[in-house]
Amino acid sequence: MNLFSLFAFTVYAAGTVISPIPDDIAVAEPAPQKPDISFGQIVAVPTPTPEILGVTTIAPTPTPPVTKKKSYTIAFLGDSMIDTMGPGLPAVGSKLSAAYPATNFTLLNYGAGGTNIDYAIERITHGYTYLGNQIPSLASIRPDIVVVESCAYNPFPDADGGVNRHWLALARAVDTIRANIPGAKIMIAATIAPNANIFGDGVLNWNAEQKAKKVAEINAYLGSTVKFATSQHLPLADAFHASGGSTQYINGSDHIHYSEAGRALFAQKVVTAIQAVL
Repeated sequence: MNLFSLFAFTVYAAGTVISPIPDDIAVAEPAPQKPDISFGQIVAVPTPTPEILGVTTIAPTPTPPVTKKKSYTIAFLGDSMIDTMGPGLPAVGSKLSAAYPATNFTLLNYGAGGTNIDYAIERITHGYTYLGNQIPSLASIRPDIVVVESCAYNPFPDADGGVNRHWLALARAVDTIRANIPGAKIMIAATIAPNANIFGDGVLNWNAEQKAKKVAEINAYLGSTVKFATSQHLPLADAFHASGGSTQYINGSDHIHYSEAGRALFAQKVVTAIQAVL
């Protein structure tokens, strides 16, 4: 029985009924009935907690998760799929702040449109100019966490062996970060998948065969990126499989980059991976 259940017994008194039976006739007394509950059961019932009128019980507020440090700097390295997340990656930042309200996060966008993984590696140790802005090397910032996105939308020009070359480049990126930013946590990210039916409409103006070929190539790079992270036991933000090439995650104007839903999906996958290393 629940400790807070109300337990009560009601005793009914039997009244005297006037009967025409003569006084000299004996009236049989009814045999006492066996009680439905024993004394042992009565004393075993816990005493209910008294209810105080006007007082409402409020559940305690959950304590927000605590991180090892009060503040973190997180750098995101990649191509336009990082660049188009915007300065400071607000979609990621808002989710992190909601998850860890007592922790300060500084998010740095090291994305550069139209560049492959080789140039991403160069930006780890060398400053560069992008869209008229001079940006210091990633290593000079000494971030706590580095998120390396695949750069799959800018594959190598050699179709044969390009995926293998990309795998080795990812390994080189990881080694470069470890050598130049000791102690930094490294994560791998695979962005949303393209859709062969709409890829680059209005921007690239490719025919169906060209689209299908390019989309298959990008998917091969993204799939290899996921396998690389798994094989190296690195935290992975996998928006590739989660998106499945659905058009709801793809920008309706250029048919390549993120829609708002795509940006939110990528941000959620990144935050989940970051939580594993905080």
